[in-house]
Amino acid sequence: MENGLFQKLKKSNGVKFILYPIVFFILSCLILILALAPLMTPVFSIWDMITLAEPPAFNQEDAPITLNENATVVEKIVVPSDGEQYGEMEIPSAGIKAPVYYGDDAKTLRKGVGTYAGTYIPGQRRTILMAAHNNTYFHTLGEAQVGDQITITTTYGKYVYEITGSQVALATDKTAYDLTKEEENLILYTCYPFNALGITNRRYFVYAKYVSGPQVPLETEGGN
Repeated sequence: MENGLFQKLKKSNGVKFILYPIVFFILSCLILILALAPLMTPVFSIWDMITLAEPPAFNQEDAPITLNENATVVEKIVVPSDGEQYGEMEIPSAGIKAPVYYGDDAKTLRKGVGTYAGTYIPGQRRTILMAAHNNTYFHTLGEAQVGDQITITTTYGKYVYEITGSQVALATDKTAYDLTKEEENLILYTCYPFNALGITNRRYFVYAKYVSGPQVPLETEGGN
């Protein structure tokens, strides 16, 4: 009987000898990950940029041709197809230069700035809502200040907007934007905080007023 008890104790200690180091190692890794998470954000951002379907830099060879740049009225604006690139955005003060696409699904946002299909596009005299990821194309959006200019060069003209304000709001806060405005304005947004990994419940909004660029005639405003 004593020999049997001794064997059980020996076997139990052997299991503990193997199990305890494994548990200790896992706990140590979790603590290390939590401690280094803020420092690893730039690394994850770089990795995300490397693994994009297309590089984050705007391809000058595929740059849209600017038409009617000096015109104030354009006869007709054709809405792009879903996922189609139709322009390029620049915010010099924030170091942002990115391709602009129609649509804002996950695939499109991996390639550049997406335009919410439930709103309008430049030149249609209404609200334009655009988004991009906080750890790629819009990771410096917070550096843009009131009075700074946003330029969107499309296939049918060049548009300039002036930043009028910004705010942080919950993703569910519908008062953060007005899609019914009957004047051209631009709203940009991204996840907040800027160094957050993954989707968060807050958004950073930038608001800008129309300055210049060809628009559809008043009688066809908002039309395609």
